[in-house]
Amino acid sequence: MSSSFKGKDLYTCQEWTVEELDTVFELARDLKLKFRTGQTTDILKNKTLFMFFFASSTRTRNSFEAAMTQLGGHAHYLAPRMMRIGDAGAPEAVKDTVGVLDRYGHAIAIRCYFPNYGEGDRLIREYGKWSKVPVISMESDVYHPCQALADMLTIKEKIPKPEGKKYVQAWGYSPDALRVAAVPTSNVLLMPRYGMDVVYARPPEFTLAPEIIEQAKANAKLYGGSFTETTDLEEAADGADVVYMRSHCTLNRHVHGDVEEQAIIDKYSDWTCTAELMERTNKRSLFMHCLPADRGHEVTSEVMDGPHSVVFDEAENRLHVQKAVLSLVV
Repeated sequence: MSSSFKGKDLYTCQEWTVEELDTVFELARDLKLKFRTGQTTDILKNKTLFMFFFASSTRTRNSFEAAMTQLGGHAHYLAPRMMRIGDAGAPEAVKDTVGVLDRYGHAIAIRCYFPNYGEGDRLIREYGKWSKVPVISMESDVYHPCQALADMLTIKEKIPKPEGKKYVQAWGYSPDALRVAAVPTSNVLLMPRYGMDVVYARPPEFTLAPEIIEQAKANAKLYGGSFTETTDLEEAADGADVVYMRSHCTLNRHVHGDVEEQAIIDKYSDWTCTAELMERTNKRSLFMHCLPADRGHEVTSEVMDGPHSVVFDEAENRLHVQKAVLSLVV
């Protein structure tokens, strides 16, 4: 375990080298094996993680709390509305909040996204600017590094040599979920770095930020993968080794409001992962989703519960990659 990781922030996988990411995966596998065989891993005994949740969570909160427990430490759940940073009249400055917490504990993790694209990512980095302990993004409105790490670990477990395999990141229809694009953004950046041929399938309005698309292309060029976009979901699925569905909003949601945004989304109610769509993929292909999935809209239950689905393996791997990151940086 290299001491160079100590104190390192995790805002996005893009800012970590492939060699550093490989170390995370190697350690995650080891910690996963120890978890399965009941071995003690008190690497972070008596260490404290402060978790700020500006947004609700199921998998992220529970996987981080379980991670710290299994590593011998403790995680504090902090709702901003219950802290001074949530005061309506005179909220405490980020610098002051961090100046206290980095003397109480050993790491800070933050989940936040706001209507204006990029605002949540900037806030997480503001905490990192003042913190003397590592800051980990538990998802912003731009990136979700821990989910991307879990997704890549899952792919590596199922497809030991991912180079040259076709990975489809697909937009999926959901009538009630106005989600940020952090997961598809993180994955189209990460998968080309492992030599995968990435196809981003989405309706015309649901492009990612231009700088993300350019970085994904640059990653593909550097690491031997490829990156393309299409508005044809069935064409994208042809011969795919991985199909990953995830609903998300347009980049202009904050401009035209939620009602108009939902009207745009509702134009594409046929963007669903069905058994028929999976029949177009390779015989041993994977269906992936970060969860929560909108069953019957983003994906049918037949696919979610079927032989292609690895969604619960993927969810479990959140625990193990996060344990690896925490063990390395704290």
